[in-house]
Amino acid sequence: MDSWKIMTVALLVSINAHASEGSDDSYNNSMLSVLMAPTYTVAGTTGFTMLASNNFKPAKADALAFIGSDGEIRGAQFEQASRYYRSTYSAPLMSDMQLAHAIATSY
Repeated sequence: MDSWKIMTVALLVSINAHASEGSDDSYNNSMLSVLMAPTYTVAGTTGFTMLASNNFKPAKADALAFIGSDGEIRGAQFEQASRYYRSTYSAPLMSDMQLAHAIATSY
């Protein structure tokens, strides 16, 4: 039992020493910022890419029909993707045929 008491006391002393050190160390704070900023940027970019993918991927079959019919057949999924594209992205916008080609080749 004496070894457990010694281990417990040593653990409590080390925790107390670490806690009293505080987090005023500007080097650690700056390194945390330097390492976390790119991580958050990549995570955010990936999330937005996946969001766009969720809106355009279901429209691939309709985009192929639109291309094959030379713009005469506009399926519901392609129409929804086209409206999403027009409302989300700023000028210069692609034409419907260019958007259909982009959806067909990218998704």
